[in-house]
Amino acid sequence: MWALAPAVMFGGAALIVHILFQISLPLGLAAFGGILVLVAASLIATSRGDQRRRLARLVLAGFASGLLATVLYDGTKAVLSALDPSSYNPFEVTRLFGVLLLGESAPTYAAQVAGWSFHLLNGCTFGVAYSLLLARDGNTTYRYAGLSGMAWGLFLEAFQVALYPDWLRIAFYGEFVTISATAHLVYGACLGLTCRALLRRSVREEKLE
Repeated sequence: MWALAPAVMFGGAALIVHILFQISLPLGLAAFGGILVLVAASLIATSRGDQRRRLARLVLAGFASGLLATVLYDGTKAVLSALDPSSYNPFEVTRLFGVLLLGESAPTYAAQVAGWSFHLLNGCTFGVAYSLLLARDGNTTYRYAGLSGMAWGLFLEAFQVALYPDWLRIAFYGEFVTISATAHLVYGACLGLTCRALLRRSVREEKLE
């Protein structure tokens, strides 16, 4: 199941390839999405029934936790941005995602929808990757779940700090790092604790069946 974790982050992989090598984001999504399908199909075909049930449990918990964590991540950015006196806009990148996906001639509303959809997709799939790698069916302590989630959030933050400033020509670097790092810590803490709770609940329900 560990092999599925890198493949499930296909959106992030496509974005990194676009930033570093100027390869079309839609093309990258198609290529890495195809790899995900092949890895998932191979894993399902070669696994036992109980292994497939465990995989489904981890994927669903990670996806749901990632969605909630992404909402809190964006909420944190919105609050910090409102308190920040500079003109830095942490949400401008979502519009850019949409432009990269649909082209510069796309209507603004369509670019916003596409950009936010891509952003949410990444937040959810990063949650699935965390679940596959670190959640361990929720059999961890309460403290460890929060810490492992925050470590995962900082891992994702490292990629943003390394790639975004030059790519986006960010002028307000200090504001960018402060807002982004704090939001990723919130994302990670929510992801770890929620994923653990969902997995423990699903394990208990499965035992009762």
